[in-house]
Amino acid sequence: MKWIAVLSAAAVGLAPVAPLAAQVRSDTAKAYSDRLKALTDIQRRGALRGAIIDSGEKCGAVTKAGYQGVYKNLEMWVARCSNNQTFGAFIGPDATVQVSSCAYLVSVHWPACRRLD
Repeated sequence: MKWIAVLSAAAVGLAPVAPLAAQVRSDTAKAYSDRLKALTDIQRRGALRGAIIDSGEKCGAVTKAGYQGVYKNLEMWVARCSNNQTFGAFIGPDATVQVSSCAYLVSVHWPACRRLD
């Protein structure tokens, strides 16, 4: 997984899901995630697309995105690109974002990305 810079002015949006069990929420990561939630849908999708592109992945456009919950001290978001590839984006307490394909996350026993309807 690759780390990238902070999500700037854009982000992604879907209905919140309950936090994953036994997690320690970082107030700093939550603050950045809340900024992402406050953006318009198109801004959130743009911010997530930027994070995906900055991580070296291909994504023509983010067609759907949403907040998934807390994983350890990270805030997890999910984004689906126009090529139907899905990615998990994790906002860290230092405001960095780590992005990986949902398929990869499952293979390394990180949380599976929730389905984006």
